[in-house]
Amino acid sequence: MSSLLAGKIAVVTGASSGIGRAIASSFASEGASVVIADITEQPVEGGDSTLDIITRAGGAAFFQKT
Repeated sequence: MSSLLAGKIAVVTGASSGIGRAIASSFASEGASVVIADITEQPVEGGDSTLDIITRAGGAAFFQKT
């Protein structure tokens, strides 16, 4: 995990799946705390939620239903 975005908060809309999910994961891997904003926590394509993926990797994230 990098520290390029350490101490920053990233709000990513549509972060439960697709491009938003990739962006949220990328920001988290750079050290940002990520707010995952979407209508559902579960990804359209199935599998683990973005929140689970980020926290398992040691990142900080929070899901907010929008």
